[in-house]
Amino acid sequence: MLNLKKAYSAEQFVRDYDLLLCGARILNAGSSSTRFGENCVNVDIQEKPGVDLVADLHKLPDDIEPFDAIICNAVLQYCKEPTVVLEEFCRVLAPGGLLFIEAPWVQPYCHDTDDLYRFSELGLTQLLGNFDVLKSGPTITPGSAFVMQGSFIAGTVSTNKYVSFALSKLTETVLFPFHWVTTKHPSRTAGAHYAIARNTREATNLEPASLVSDNA
Repeated sequence: MLNLKKAYSAEQFVRDYDLLLCGARILNAGSSSTRFGENCVNVDIQEKPGVDLVADLHKLPDDIEPFDAIICNAVLQYCKEPTVVLEEFCRVLAPGGLLFIEAPWVQPYCHDTDDLYRFSELGLTQLLGNFDVLKSGPTITPGSAFVMQGSFIAGTVSTNKYVSFALSKLTETVLFPFHWVTTKHPSRTAGAHYAIARNTREATNLEPASLVSDNA
């Protein structure tokens, strides 16, 4: 597993908006076993340890209680209809609630399941037409994206799995210093992007001091 350098993360989002401190009810969409606090509901399409509700994000249960925040971390690329998923998020998110999405841009294909989409920063924010986008930007830095791509390519050169593994690890080691490389326009070559958006139905007091000062 690559040690990716991230410029922003779901954990940082939770801290910035004090979601655990204020007891916010969080939907972790496509969660696997990751959990964000006691009031987090883990939803996944597969039944796994730590999953509270098995459901398709394209059609969440009609009787589900509204959430104060939704986290969708590296999941949207697997959804056949991302716009439908976002409509569902808008439906189950409380008025003024917050949405955090991270989605891949410059990344290798993930063969574990059907990997369908990649999202530029602009493309990701354009999908959020029913929301007020508060901020967006790269998560996986261009340098880390470069290391990820190099390691993946090296691991597909040989048909021998042991040789492939060795080449992948060797390339990762050689390229490791590039993790800290930045670029003039990081969003163009970032490994992934994020967006934080607010449900526009109503204002919310879940706002970090940094955003208050930025908007003042």
